[in-house]
Amino acid sequence: MPAAIIKGTATSFGILVGETAAHMIATNVSVSSTSNKVEAKNISGGTAAVAYTGKKDEYSLEGFITATNSVTQGGVVTPASTGLTNFSTVTGSCVVEEITLTKSSEDFAKIKYKIVARDGI
Repeated sequence: MPAAIIKGTATSFGILVGETAAHMIATNVSVSSTSNKVEAKNISGGTAAVAYTGKKDEYSLEGFITATNSVTQGGVVTPASTGLTNFSTVTGSCVVEEITLTKSSEDFAKIKYKIVARDGI
């Protein structure tokens, strides 16, 4: 019989200081890791081998601006400069694909980044 899975003993709440970029107060951080799966079948139709290719991480980082934004679309950033070190699963560069800046007369200025890292690129 397998051991019981206990939930709640190792949870975290909120965003840690090390998980936010230097020029913002992060309010939301999310990561999606994906890959392509290729299977080789044996003569009986069973799976003989599996390969995972095209690994990538997609990060969404948003929050309130605390300094001048120096990140540019298409620019390369490091996981350390964006607070994503704890989330990185691939060895490729982190490329900024989208930047959304929101300002209004009734709220603080907000910024949102979509950052993609592809394995080996």
